[in-house]
Amino acid sequence: MKFVLWRMFHMESKEIVDDYVSRIKGALAGHDLIICENGESAAREIVDADAMIGWRITPEVFAQAKKLKWIQFGSAGIDHTVFPELIESDVVITTLSGIHTTVVAEHVLAQMLALTRRLDVAIRLQAEHRYDRTELAATSSELSGKTIGIIGLGKIGLNVARLAKAFEMRVIGTKRVVDGGLPNVDELYTTNELDKVLAQSDIVVLVVPLTSDTRALMGPSEIGRMKNGAYLVNVARGAMIDHDALGKALAVGKLAGAALDVFPTEPLPADSPIWELPNVIITPHTAGSSRKYSGRAFAIFTRNLEAFLTGGQMVNVYSREREY
Repeated sequence: MKFVLWRMFHMESKEIVDDYVSRIKGALAGHDLIICENGESAAREIVDADAMIGWRITPEVFAQAKKLKWIQFGSAGIDHTVFPELIESDVVITTLSGIHTTVVAEHVLAQMLALTRRLDVAIRLQAEHRYDRTELAATSSELSGKTIGIIGLGKIGLNVARLAKAFEMRVIGTKRVVDGGLPNVDELYTTNELDKVLAQSDIVVLVVPLTSDTRALMGPSEIGRMKNGAYLVNVARGAMIDHDALGKALAVGKLAGAALDVFPTEPLPADSPIWELPNVIITPHTAGSSRKYSGRAFAIFTRNLEAFLTGGQMVNVYSREREY
C-alpha cells in the first residue's frame, strides 16, 4: 500500500514531529511511504495513495486523490482543514482526539492560578525590577470555593473537573448529550442552558469543539451574562469569542481577566488589538504542547493502522454529523 505523509502545518516543535515521523517510518516498513514537504509534491503523490498522514489537507490536493481511503490527522481538532468535498467523500477520517487530555487540563489549571494569583502582574513587576506588593496584594484571589463552569465536558473537560475538585472548587458545566451524572461535576447542564452556567461561574472555561453551533458562542450578550468579576479561559478555538465584546468587558471591569490560548487568526498578528486587552494572559496555541506528543500520537496511529490493514474498527473516527 502507498502512504503519503504531508508535514504541512503542525503545532509541535520540529524535533517532536521528526520523532513522530521516524516512528511512522518504522511502522510502515514494507509499505510505500512518501514524505511530502509542500503542496506540489503532496498533490503529485496523493494521486495513487491509499492513505495520508498529516496535519492538514487542502481542496486542491484532495482533488487529485483517486484511491484515498483513510486520512490520519495529527491533531485532535480538525476544523481548520475540513471542507465540503472532504466531508462528502467516503474517506475515513481519524483524529488524535484525547491526546491532549492531560496537558490541556494542566494548562487550564495553570492559567486559572496565574489569573487568580496575578502572576501577570508579578512578571511585569519583575521585568521592571520593582518589588511592589500593592497591586498583587490587593487583587490576588484563590480558587478554593469558586465555581468553575466548564463549557464542553468531554475528555479534556472532565479532566479539568477532576483537577478543579482537588482545589476545592464547585464544578458545573455543559454537555451536548446529558444522560446521567458525571464524575467530579456538581451540576450538569445541556448546551441550551449555557446562560445558567455563565450566571453562576466565577471562571468560565471553553473546551468545546468548534462546530456550527459553537462558533461565536461567547458574544456580547453571553459575556454580559457572566458574573461581575469573573474570568474567561479559552483553550478551544478563537472563533468562539467576540473579542471586541471581551475587550470592553475587561476595560470596564465587568470581567476581572482572561486567559487566551487560541485566536481568530493564527499566528496572532502583531497589530491585533487582542495584544492590548487589559488583564489578559496570552499563550500562542500551546495548551496542547508536550514532549509526550509523538509517543501518544504514534500509539493512536499504530492502532488505526492495524485496523486499516485488517479491516478492524478504528478509533477517533471523525463524525461528520457531530463535526468532531
